[in-house]
Amino acid sequence: MTDLKQRIHVIGWLAQEDQKMLSETDRLSFFMFFYEVLRKDSGLTADFTGFTIEPLLGQPQLLDFRDAYRQDPEGVLDEANQAYQENPNKVDKGLATMAYVLVRNNSLGFLQDFVRQFDFWKNWQKYHRPSPLRELSIHDQNRIAEYFNRNNK
Repeated sequence: MTDLKQRIHVIGWLAQEDQKMLSETDRLSFFMFFYEVLRKDSGLTADFTGFTIEPLLGQPQLLDFRDAYRQDPEGVLDEANQAYQENPNKVDKGLATMAYVLVRNNSLGFLQDFVRQFDFWKNWQKYHRPSPLRELSIHDQNRIAEYFNRNNK
């Protein structure tokens, strides 16, 4: 549950935007993963603790959140909403919006393929956890930029 406590403000932001996504645990995991990747890409501290690689599909999962939400969805929602309302400045709303748009507007298949293209992801799979010290490569930064700038061409 510790990892959930670290992310509760961002989960609260998401609950305000799209409460339904909380029950879509694959999408929620992608949302949180991309939120952290975007923080890292922006030079902010990123926290990848609590993420595991789902072996069958090879995608990031937040098992603590999934288990807590399945056990007590109203409790998790209440805690997230309260945390966000008490301190909304703990969430980078611009990055959260970018992560939300990326995850909400694409299929899970696309998200799985997209994340597998990142050097960061390949290294994570190799070592079974991301290094908080490892920077995003130029390749990864370009993949992020290409996705968000694709309509400006």
